[in-house]
Amino acid sequence: MTTSYDHFNLIFRGGTVYDGTGDEPFNADIGITGDRISALGDLSTATANDEIDASGMAVSPGFIDVHSHDDFHVLSSPDVEHNTLQGVTTLVVGNCGFGAAPYESAAGRLGELFKLPPGVTPWDGYAGYLATIDQVKPSLNVAALIGHNTLRLDAMGDSQEVPPSIDQVTHMAGWVAEGMDAGAVGFSTGLVYEPGRFSTTDEIAAVATVSGGYRGVYASHIRNEGEGLLKAVQEAIIVGEMSGCSVQISHHKASGSDNWGAIERTLEIIEAARERGLHVSVDQYPYTSGSTRLAAVLQNGAFSDGSGGFGLVKAEDVLIATAPGYPSHEGRSLESFIKEWDLPPEDAAQKILDEAGDDVYVVLFMMDEGDVRRVMAHPTTMIGTDGIPVGSKPHPRAWGTYPRILGHYVRDESVITLPDAIHKMSGMPADKFQLAGRGFVKEGAFADLVMFDPSTVIDTATYEDPKTPPVGMPHVIVNGVPVVRDGVHTHARAGRALRLGLE
Repeated sequence: MTTSYDHFNLIFRGGTVYDGTGDEPFNADIGITGDRISALGDLSTATANDEIDASGMAVSPGFIDVHSHDDFHVLSSPDVEHNTLQGVTTLVVGNCGFGAAPYESAAGRLGELFKLPPGVTPWDGYAGYLATIDQVKPSLNVAALIGHNTLRLDAMGDSQEVPPSIDQVTHMAGWVAEGMDAGAVGFSTGLVYEPGRFSTTDEIAAVATVSGGYRGVYASHIRNEGEGLLKAVQEAIIVGEMSGCSVQISHHKASGSDNWGAIERTLEIIEAARERGLHVSVDQYPYTSGSTRLAAVLQNGAFSDGSGGFGLVKAEDVLIATAPGYPSHEGRSLESFIKEWDLPPEDAAQKILDEAGDDVYVVLFMMDEGDVRRVMAHPTTMIGTDGIPVGSKPHPRAWGTYPRILGHYVRDESVITLPDAIHKMSGMPADKFQLAGRGFVKEGAFADLVMFDPSTVIDTATYEDPKTPPVGMPHVIVNGVPVVRDGVHTHARAGRALRLGLE
């Protein structure tokens, strides 16, 4: 391509460009003016205020984390280092049914782990939340899903185990309308968690229909990822068909060894729904372990019959990630507490909750490597960290998801190609969540960019030492501003709230 520009704020010179479409890469200079890519091609005669030598390096769109739980973290820790250092330039928050509004219900459910920083005042609805993002200006962009669990708490209070009244459903739907009007990108559920697990398909579809009217996404942590996996996937598809939403199945997996291999069937179900015209896709993090609240694991009977949403989980496969007030618990297996206290698994887990409260998070080893690879290679899959960056031993996915795919699964294992991986991390999610101007390297697009070395990029975060940044990923640009330079965070606050379909 050619351009009439002869001077830029920033030029990437000589890089191999992966443009986010999934097509083969090409060599080009990238010229940035303001917050946009203003030129792409041979810029050898142009000048710039700043230049980055990209020779021998890959330059791609910034990564879009479609499954983030950093709704409050972007306000309390606006550098969001665990994401920006691994190339994430946009987050989609509000997943698993837990959204940022209404504030009182959101903050009450999230507890002490996600308090507002000084100078940031509570908001009411999503218009207020997105305005607060623009006020704080974190280092990356934020798009929001509307969380069903949060709305249900607001509408029904403590009376959660009964069906909602028509007025209560209308109350929830009203909040969805407020959020979609404000620019939210869709509606999410978390159907293994309270109070969402008490809801019916009809209730969910009735509330999601408001999002469907805006062509929003229905993103679901489905009701069961164990022995009820197939029915749970079908339920998400039914909600999409009833509501008019496109469907996003969150962190798609088969949980529990008895259920490994069921992924082949779920992918067939998804393909059949797509053939009928429903836009169904999934997301994934590249690990055989997950992470969630210990209370939810107990509520779903994971240590007894395995019939709940997590399947059957062995005590030796559970690590304590976060135990507020009990840092010595963090990093230990549940099995070690069973032996120390001479208690059965459920009683030991309950004792930990009695001591440390409901904000105990765990890492669960519950998936099959073959299933992880099948999901990753499927054309409907995009990438999300599902990171929960709290406690001393959080799941390493919060820091390592994207470099792990680029290094381990692309370069070392050839599970997917590099152009395909970049597409799953950028252009595909930008299209799915209607993030206009994002996700692609092209003239006129926002200058959200990542430079990395395909020959060396890799994650370093481990279960023992999970808060370590990747290597081989030196530069990250958000809205034309370097937020990571030579592998070091610049503390630039270049992010903004993204609103459905708006540039």
